[in-house]
Amino acid sequence: MEGYPLVIISDQELLQRSVEPAHDLFPVMRRAAVMSPLVALLAFGPGLLAFHSFRIDELSAWFGLQCLGKAELIGDSTNALISQPPLIRWMFTGLLSVIGHWSSSLVLFSYFSTAGMLYVAYRLTRKVCNPRYALVFCFLLAFHPVVLKQVQLIEAPAFPMLFALLTIWGFITHLRSESGIVSYKLLCGGISLGLCLLSGGALALAVLVMLGFYILNPAELPKTRPGSEQKKVPVFKQAVRIWKSFIILAFTGFAVGGWWELMAASQIEGFWGKWFAGPGQPNISLYWKSEFYPSYFVRDLISSMGFLLGFAVFGLFHGLKRVINPQGNMQEIAWLRLIVMWVLSGGLFWWGVQYLPEMNASTRAMWKLFFIIPMLAIVAWEFQQIALRRVSYPTVLAVFTVGVLAVIFISASHTDTLSPRISAHFLRQLIILGLSLVMVLWYSHRFKKEQGHRVVEIAMVISLCALHVVYGVYSVPKPNPAGERLLQFEHQLRQTQNVDHCLLVSKSEPPLELTFLIFYLWGDIGYKQVQGAVIPQDLDLPPEESTALTAEKPAEEQPEADKQVIVRWGASPVSLRNLVNAGFVLKPVAAPEVYKQQELQADLITKAPPGF
Repeated sequence: MEGYPLVIISDQELLQRSVEPAHDLFPVMRRAAVMSPLVALLAFGPGLLAFHSFRIDELSAWFGLQCLGKAELIGDSTNALISQPPLIRWMFTGLLSVIGHWSSSLVLFSYFSTAGMLYVAYRLTRKVCNPRYALVFCFLLAFHPVVLKQVQLIEAPAFPMLFALLTIWGFITHLRSESGIVSYKLLCGGISLGLCLLSGGALALAVLVMLGFYILNPAELPKTRPGSEQKKVPVFKQAVRIWKSFIILAFTGFAVGGWWELMAASQIEGFWGKWFAGPGQPNISLYWKSEFYPSYFVRDLISSMGFLLGFAVFGLFHGLKRVINPQGNMQEIAWLRLIVMWVLSGGLFWWGVQYLPEMNASTRAMWKLFFIIPMLAIVAWEFQQIALRRVSYPTVLAVFTVGVLAVIFISASHTDTLSPRISAHFLRQLIILGLSLVMVLWYSHRFKKEQGHRVVEIAMVISLCALHVVYGVYSVPKPNPAGERLLQFEHQLRQTQNVDHCLLVSKSEPPLELTFLIFYLWGDIGYKQVQGAVIPQDLDLPPEESTALTAEKPAEEQPEADKQVIVRWGASPVSLRNLVNAGFVLKPVAAPEVYKQQELQADLITKAPPGF
């Protein structure tokens, strides 16, 4: 027929067109924009597990004594503690004065900092990507073991990370939506950078390094302004504008937070080394050592990703391919560039931390978060690619296999190696995994190809997400027996008010938790510490303020006199004979408890009445 061109289609093309198109695995996620209320549940819900299982430990006491102005009790003779960024210490001290002294209030600041970090992470990824990606990212981050565990660190590692994310948000949105050198978004990012410097120290420098690598090639950065306006700007002028904005961001951050570093450096000898490397800490529990003091770096990376390792490995591979050969959505590629730069920077800094043994656990947790967050951003991107059926079926099987195998090998290996211990349990897990893959392959070929593949991929993705949730929930440490006993002891001591002097008697050096508990309960009181089998005879106890005339008044008219309490840890009753001989009476105010294999008791010291 004239007027109609003849189109010739090969048999191969006919076969391709006859294949049923791949459908979205989770069509409901197209409405992720209306699911934003779930973010509040993700921000506050999972962290409650760690919040309620917190008990005072040596790290809490170590930091708490600093905030209460008792650094001399933890041996700070070199001003190493005051060389650390001060903002968290200021915020924590102010919060305690507002909400009071309760055990749970110690991690309340860390809990709300984590919730804020999760919300800002969601808003950032929603702004630069899409609501679907942001919701998945927030979900994975909320249940990650590192995020849940760090809630129990009262120094709040999530607090400086919150400002790091706000800095990235301000800078990226300025580049995308503003044509000038300065905007309110950039200034907000600079203020956040300064607060990050005051709370996280060197973390602010790491953020600048990562953003500096991100803008090395400004020509590839996307713009949301109209295309006609974008074409008018030459590449060189665009590069100059971006680098000027970057310098303004850095100077604004230094103006907000750098004053404290300069002031402290002029007063403290060797400030910069202590500021970066850390002040050192007392002997800490095995739990925190295994989490933030890894002896084998590669094993720590695999263990940190857990069931998501397959997503992370293949996501990095696919992301690098998109960055090297940019095609398609340039905003998505620009975000991938940032994430890849972030992963490399975060991995380098987390690896370098292993060579700084004096760095405390909370700062290590902060650096680990700085590495985990971009890794989970890559995982969320790969999750989206699989859900949109842009990843081949064999690759999805490999993602599932790598994730499950990683956890099997980690659980069967020693803490400092990757070599699994061959046992019946280990072999049984491998056999179950192999049989599961055989069943999956049989099912996917038994039914219609598209339908079978879709069902299998949905099952695998949901299984890995469920395992990730379980992995994170079970990683939260349960309250240890010693912490439970100290909590019961604390509840009993709270019933004794108006204490102005406390005597701590012990055979050896008392735990920091016990020293901190005394000041935490009763404030800045008179405090004496005695070590030995017997209290010395020349011990100077302050006299009681109550007089004989006061004692003659009715009980309801008597003023509440200041009290003196003696706390014994591992000290026998024989050690108190000098007090009894001096005419003092001991009245128990707490039932005896066994704390750290030593008996813990508390008594109220009163003067014996005349003629007693």
